[in-house]
Amino acid sequence: MINNTGSLQMNEVVIPEKMNIFQRIGNLFFSPKKLFAYTAKKPTILFPLIVLCVFSLLSSLLTVEQFRDTYIDTLYSTGKAMGGEITVDEAESFANWMAIGTVASTPLVMAATWLITTLILYLVFRLAGCEKGLKKYFSMVAYISIISVIGQLLHGLYIYFTGDIMAVQVTSLASLINADAVGNFVYGIATNVEVFNIWTYILYGIGFVYTGGAKKRGAYIVTALIFVIVTLVSASFLSYSSNLAEIYNF
Repeated sequence: MINNTGSLQMNEVVIPEKMNIFQRIGNLFFSPKKLFAYTAKKPTILFPLIVLCVFSLLSSLLTVEQFRDTYIDTLYSTGKAMGGEITVDEAESFANWMAIGTVASTPLVMAATWLITTLILYLVFRLAGCEKGLKKYFSMVAYISIISVIGQLLHGLYIYFTGDIMAVQVTSLASLINADAVGNFVYGIATNVEVFNIWTYILYGIGFVYTGGAKKRGAYIVTALIFVIVTLVSASFLSYSSNLAEIYNF
């Protein structure tokens, strides 16, 4: 059931009776209000979920060779440091299996992430007055998640063509600064100041208004708070793990 607030917001956009897959992807970028209003009436899960899994798999395939080489170096160096007898051939064998496992598990990890993200956001946005009914939110979050995966795909293309294994997204502020110069905490914040990540959060706010019928003010405030909290937690974890690594290396 759509409340009065939701009805008013629906009236802001012309909702087509049908929307093909190309129109849905296009509206995700150029008219998200129309897509999310359409999703409220006719939620679809299979198509965006397939796109998510395919794009994430492509991103993983683009970087598998570079990360395989990194796995080999890490395994060999760790084995020697621990006094083991690991050979280069053994390290390569382990790395091959790790690479295969990473690629094979990517779609499953993506699907699990989509599922958990939807459930968490649904619970949080219920506080902002969004309507009940999980199916349309699963559809909405699946479409929004395509944005993040496109960012990962572009990052994968960057690694593939340059051979530079950059840990942070090439489209993030962190790619332009040095962690040693600004400190790990600030660097962690900069990793979240990323084009596709910011657009994802903007779409969450719009989505819970036009798909969920939440009030604009409440939806946008909750979205902003989630972004700030996630950014601070991520930065704190990066700073803590980096400091811990320095202690053990010392």
